[in-house]
Amino acid sequence: MSYRSIEFACLNKRLVSIFRNLNGKEGFMERFFFCVVLIFFSLSVVCPVYSAEDESLRIPEAVTAEHWSCRDLDALEKKYGTNSDKSSSAASGVRSYSRSDLAARVIAVIEDVLEKCEAGGRDAVPGEDLEKLDRLHRQLKEPLTELEGYQTRRESIERLLSPPDEPAVELKYGMKGFLRGEGAGNFRLPELGYNPGHAEGRFLYRVLPYVYWHPAEFLDIHLEGQGYGYSGGSQYLGKYSLYQGFVEGKLPGRDILSLKVGRQEFVYGSAFILGSNSWFQGLTFDAARLRLKPLPALTLDLLGGWYATPWSEGLKGNLVGGYASYDFGDGSVLEAYGFNDTGSEDHHRGEYLNIWGLRATAAFGPLLVEIEPVFESGRTLNGLTGGNDRINAWGGHAEATLEVELFGKKNSFFAGYAYGSGDKDAASGISSRREFRNPTTDTSLTGDMSLIGDLSGVDAGDQHASGLQIFNLGWGIDLTEDLNFSTAFRYFYANAVADGVSRRIGLETDFTLSYAVNDSLSLLVGYDHFFTGKFFRDATGRDHDMNYGYLLLEFDLSREVPRTRAVH
Repeated sequence: MSYRSIEFACLNKRLVSIFRNLNGKEGFMERFFFCVVLIFFSLSVVCPVYSAEDESLRIPEAVTAEHWSCRDLDALEKKYGTNSDKSSSAASGVRSYSRSDLAARVIAVIEDVLEKCEAGGRDAVPGEDLEKLDRLHRQLKEPLTELEGYQTRRESIERLLSPPDEPAVELKYGMKGFLRGEGAGNFRLPELGYNPGHAEGRFLYRVLPYVYWHPAEFLDIHLEGQGYGYSGGSQYLGKYSLYQGFVEGKLPGRDILSLKVGRQEFVYGSAFILGSNSWFQGLTFDAARLRLKPLPALTLDLLGGWYATPWSEGLKGNLVGGYASYDFGDGSVLEAYGFNDTGSEDHHRGEYLNIWGLRATAAFGPLLVEIEPVFESGRTLNGLTGGNDRINAWGGHAEATLEVELFGKKNSFFAGYAYGSGDKDAASGISSRREFRNPTTDTSLTGDMSLIGDLSGVDAGDQHASGLQIFNLGWGIDLTEDLNFSTAFRYFYANAVADGVSRRIGLETDFTLSYAVNDSLSLLVGYDHFFTGKFFRDATGRDHDMNYGYLLLEFDLSREVPRTRAVH
């Protein structure tokens, strides 16, 4: 029996013991989460860290024509008609090649392969050829980076050799999440609402132990638990359950079809409509997603499922729809989607929301532009008649990001505008048929404090401001390779309010300093200040500004067992 087989036999024995011992515990989810944590620690004991490359694949400073790297390159050059200079030393009769010689030959082959993929799609190049190139690319990264023009082609090369849908490892396990200490003034943290004269602090945690297993290139098994809660003063919350657990399969050797079934996140585009609530407890669905790729540049997702408790914050119902994306290359992407959403905390018979949207992004050198118009239809309750009104609402956003180097530092400048329709009937609680809603948004446009949850509006006292306009300006600078400072200014203006109430919501200013300790740990320090507008004074009789500060440690501690690749 091989060493790997002995390891997994021991692991299976450990897991059987764990399941047997859990029979006396109360509740399926408690047993599940406890099991996931034990799996994580069992794996950390059982599975050693494997080297990403077998020692026999390492390329020395000089190799002969009989070395595997030369044999692979000879075969690839012949197959793709690559004309390369096989080094001056080889040309002079010395049959040896330096690492720089090999790197130049690799780039020449990759250029021909990229042209073939552009003409006939990625399936036009056999998988074994891509494996050979990937192996050469990984072994020769240092001399490749020294070649003129490599950096400009690096993204295309890495996308070709390591497609995001193909698992690079056979097994990955670990623990990720964040720990956050936070404090606020004139702001109630559990409800994320305006509370003049109130101050509080708390400690919040989100911990996700996980195991990802890829027994084959066409199969992905993903198991992820979550513990989430906070404590401080009179506040306490603590819960743990399954967060994600799904199986995803695709056609072997092809990317044209894949199916993912189980509890999973849905995150699309800039998460303006559908995101994962990543700053807090997340959001998942018990669902199925079918992905089709009829063309290399075209992706179509068909999805349907139910809001998964306990991570839906009280939302119940289902979500079905589709999302299509076409990649024109060079940062230009066009997307279209349609969803039917019945999710709500207090659902009434016949209520539903249809969401139709387009999203386009385009790059013009260092400038990236994005626009996303959205239309909504459906049915919603009328508080006066008790019947259902037809929904007719609209919204969207436009953004521009510019990256430039100033005084030797990378700088990013950002400007954005978001709009959500509103109506006086919604402000008075009669009907929200003209009020734009994006309750599962995870966009940064609404601010870091989370006072503004989405573009449907904001509440203070007994007043509701319906529909928002948001004006964003931001700037960030990489002080060092690992240290970044950013600031943003967001002004909020309501589209509809009750008579005698101001539409001026206020200005939020956000300041963030982030430091990447290493690949697994990041530290964020932030301070946000909300200058309240006249709306809050009209609604509550108070005009106290809100402030919020936090210290966050984000982590992803993991170990991997790389997929072994046969040497051809």
